Amino acid sequence: MYAWTIDFFRLQKGDKFKVIYKEKYINDSIYAGAGPIEAAYFEHNGRPIYAFSYENDSLKNIRDYFDEEANNLRRTFLRAPVQFSRISSRYNLKRRIKYYGNRIRPHKGTDYAAPLGTPILATADGTVTESTRRGGNGKYVKIRHNGTYSTQYLHMKKQNVKRGQYVRQGDVIGWIGMTGNTSGPHVCYRFWKNGRQVDPLKEELPLAEPLDESLQPEYFDYIGPIKDQLDCMSYPEIPTEEIIGSEDLASAEK
Repeated sequence: MYAWTIDFFRLQKGDKFKVIYKEKYINDSIYAGAGPIEAAYFEHNGRPIYAFSYENDSLKNIRDYFDEEANNLRRTFLRAPVQFSRISSRYNLKRRIKYYGNRIRPHKGTDYAAPLGTPILATADGTVTESTRRGGNGKYVKIRHNGTYSTQYLHMKKQNVKRGQYVRQGDVIGWIGMTGNTSGPHVCYRFWKNGRQVDPLKEELPLAEPLDESLQPEYFDYIGPIKDQLDCMSYPEIPTEEIIGSEDLASAEK
């Protein structure tokens, strides 16, 4: 839901959220899991971000998440090509490496460390222009998204796409590996804009289309009571005397 609008590698102290969803039960007694999230409120670095699930295209049964002004929360690019990972090395044109005599060797990618075999996702729709193995890049995939943007994914264990194939955002294009020059399992994610490699984490990624104007009056009527419900939900207050200390935590775990 928030994969395009919040950088989860940079969460801040005090960030908080509220969620509205339905629970599923069998015969009204046996819990059978949670349904899709219907609405949410995420306060990130003091900035409130609402999200409401709404059918954007009834003919294709497509639902997206929109904010309180009917803007689509989806971006044309995902923030990261993997889920549940960490950034082990950022884009840095002045990086120094001791192995090379502490000389400056620019790092024009963003490294996401993850276990071997972790799926690597296409961050946007596009056409595969390369799916091969070459030198220090190891096994990699390169995708051309349009006349402005291209992305590349290095050090794969194995590719899952071929040159000329069209992929959609979120498709698995390969798996985390250690091919080429790498000291640990990760994917080096490279991002081109107008033929120049840039830092994707500093780019203002293009927005998806907002909700069609013809659907907006009905949308605002629909989200009104849901937004009121979110706004009325309060966060639990935890008295300091109830905060579990390290000794209590050890006992609780037992």
